[in-house]
Amino acid sequence: MEAASAGASSSQAPPVEPHLGSDWDTSSSYHAAEARAVSCDGGGGAEADVLRLDTPWVSATEAESIFEEASVVAGFFPGAEKEDDVDEIRANQERQQDELMALVAIYGDDLCEFENKGGLRFFQIYIRYDLRDGTQLRAKLSSDHVNAEGGGCPGDGTKKLGDGHDEFSYTYNVEYLPPLVLTCLLPLSYPSKDPPYFTVTVKWMDGPNVSQLCEMLDTIWAELPGQEVVYHWVEWLHNSSLSYLWRDSKITLGPDVVLQKGDNRAISRSLPLESVILSMLSYSSKKCSQAFLGDLHMCMICLNQSKGSNFIELPCQHLFCVECMETLCRMHVKEGSVFQLICPETKCGASIPPYLLRRLLREEEFERWDRLALQKALDSMSDVVYCPRCGIGCLEDEDKNAQCPKCSFIFCSSCKDPRHLGKQCLTLEQKL
Repeated sequence: MEAASAGASSSQAPPVEPHLGSDWDTSSSYHAAEARAVSCDGGGGAEADVLRLDTPWVSATEAESIFEEASVVAGFFPGAEKEDDVDEIRANQERQQDELMALVAIYGDDLCEFENKGGLRFFQIYIRYDLRDGTQLRAKLSSDHVNAEGGGCPGDGTKKLGDGHDEFSYTYNVEYLPPLVLTCLLPLSYPSKDPPYFTVTVKWMDGPNVSQLCEMLDTIWAELPGQEVVYHWVEWLHNSSLSYLWRDSKITLGPDVVLQKGDNRAISRSLPLESVILSMLSYSSKKCSQAFLGDLHMCMICLNQSKGSNFIELPCQHLFCVECMETLCRMHVKEGSVFQLICPETKCGASIPPYLLRRLLREEEFERWDRLALQKALDSMSDVVYCPRCGIGCLEDEDKNAQCPKCSFIFCSSCKDPRHLGKQCLTLEQKL
């Protein structure tokens, strides 16, 4: 308990003017972590895109500032130890190295190790919330805010008046939540005496909830004094942290309130709720797209399974593999049955739009489709006739006459002879 109190008291110390000395290079450590995050899969690719997608929800700079303030007060950098603590510190460093190697093996690219000149181990672990079955996200806004802004959060949720007629609730469906990020700095006295210095970053969660998470991490350390605790922290955050938000089977955020001083290790939502909700919906949508590209799906034409990156989605939201769709479209263009370029799903019949056809067809095939589609469209129009001289489509008037826009020939649309006002068309026998 004394160790837990020491860790908590250092994190709750009064603000100290930041003094970034040679032992604490925040810019180099932050950029080193960015480089590690992007290069962890070999120089790019899908995982790098995921990490860049998560970047707006991470706050390494704020965490470093908090650790810097704690370091000035507690004096936990190398050189502050006593001579009789050298053996203990050496043993702690070996245990820290073993723990970090185990964490890297377990969490892989979700762990980013920072570099610094202080000689202390400093890293972040992403705790991801992948709700594959989906959940409802409820945003609560005060009525005063709604009236002042002229509306609430835009979206597909429904608006309803809350209890006491002072809140409006908007409900959205999400499958992914932005990650919680645990940032840890391991002092020389960890794990034998003191816990890791840490911050919990959840840029979309309300401040009091994040403070409760920090308090729970203190409690876990108090139950496991002198032991490596980071793995236990991460497992609890992954499995139980959302329980602080669940209400009526929904994750509830808001309403916006005046920020009160809480645990300074809790880095929480600082922007208005409506802007945060929009970012969360965008995040969930992008993560769903990324998940689809990596998952296996079955094509209902060839019945083969392949990754989503090999599929194409039609506007009707039916999915088929690109190879089957290319074969189908090229066959109809070759045979001239361009009106059969529709969704292969039974009883659907939605047309395949031109922008997808341009992707599925070769250039000469697309040009042929364009000509055939125009021809078919003109043939289906009752007031379109063709010039007997050059074959150009023309619009006829109410007197059954038309003028060719190319050669200017004026003709009767019924007999294709030159215009004969007031006279009946000649029959074939009369012409002979």
